[in-house]
Amino acid sequence: MIEDTPEAGAIHQDFSTVSDVYGAEIEDPHPIYAECRRTMPVMEGDILARFGVPSQADYSNLGRQVFTLFKYADVMMVLRDPKTFTSTLLNEGLGQFLGGFLLTGMDDQKHKWVRGLLAPAFSPKAISGWKAMLKPIADQAVAKIAERGRADLVADLLLPLPVRMIYEIMGFPKDEARTHEFAARAMRILVGPQRDPEKARLSMESAFKAAQELYDDTLEIVRQRRSEGSTGEDLIGYLLRANDNGNALDDAMVTELIRQFLPAAAETTTRSFGSMLIALLERPALLERVRSDRSLVRKVVDEGMRWETASQFLARQASVDVEIRGVRIPAGAALSLASGSANRDEEVFENPDEFDIDRTQRVNLGFGAGPHLCLGMQVAKTEMEAMLNAILDHLPNLRLDPDAPAPRIVGAQLRGPRAIHVVWDRQGGLRA
Repeated sequence: MIEDTPEAGAIHQDFSTVSDVYGAEIEDPHPIYAECRRTMPVMEGDILARFGVPSQADYSNLGRQVFTLFKYADVMMVLRDPKTFTSTLLNEGLGQFLGGFLLTGMDDQKHKWVRGLLAPAFSPKAISGWKAMLKPIADQAVAKIAERGRADLVADLLLPLPVRMIYEIMGFPKDEARTHEFAARAMRILVGPQRDPEKARLSMESAFKAAQELYDDTLEIVRQRRSEGSTGEDLIGYLLRANDNGNALDDAMVTELIRQFLPAAAETTTRSFGSMLIALLERPALLERVRSDRSLVRKVVDEGMRWETASQFLARQASVDVEIRGVRIPAGAALSLASGSANRDEEVFENPDEFDIDRTQRVNLGFGAGPHLCLGMQVAKTEMEAMLNAILDHLPNLRLDPDAPAPRIVGAQLRGPRAIHVVWDRQGGLRA
């Protein structure tokens, strides 16, 4: 079990705490979103506040005026117009723990410069290299549990494996205990916001402490890597060699860029993959179809990210007075963008509540769109493809455990399962 080591147990505990903060008691908000799409697609107020869940639209509870958008076309329009709808308010949220160096919160000029330096690290060539790197890691992790015949896949696989994968991609030392410590700190940053003022005071102190510790330890690794020659096809290696007409990144900037990827780097993959896996387990015929035809794996991953978007909301701020669907939004007001709702918009997706890998794929708004499209999207897809292929290779006749509670996908801002109890046929033909 993941709790066999203190460091791994810390990840599990912090994952549970993050889930609690972002609405773990909310089972299915999609009927509410569907009603909002029909009756008030532009809603005055932040629906996350109604759920009692922290929101990037008013991260510090400043009382900012907020409007929630539920329709695909509206969310897409906002994301593709960074001049009218800026993302700098994100620096009040996650950005405050990251020294103001949050990529999604940068203005146009700085954002273009940094994205240009990052581009080689996320090129098709780099991603192809990551696929080759991640396959043996996923195979080893799944093979390690294969003889058990039963597991809670969240605790035993879907939490520790993405952590190991993303830290391998980034180029951290191969030290499992230290990696788990980094991951646990990163998740403590996500717990910073709280609706209750006293809880917020304590959690924010913990979040800032974790952020500083991440910075200090990452800087040490970056300096060591530079002293060794800045080699390697991992993210740190790319960033140390990045150069734009003589403008390179110093150690502090490389550290800031790496640190900003850490808070959501693993846990969102855990949630996305967990929801997708539940969809397959609840559809055994589809699971076997994918097992037999691995060309469908990418379709499964894409549909899973649409069907249950791990991070259900994005945020922007109006820079001028605007009107959306007849609703006036004044300059300075924030927009809470319900990407999870947009990804189930009936006007864009036929039978949107169905998990259908054969549907025509559209832009998944859970990762944003336009100039601030999340660079981590391809990383997450690459990880999830490797994980699904490994599970299909090493866990024959995988199915839900009939003697355990059925899995539940929960959450408002962050959605995913807390546990997935499964059984499979052990190698050699023995039944689980």
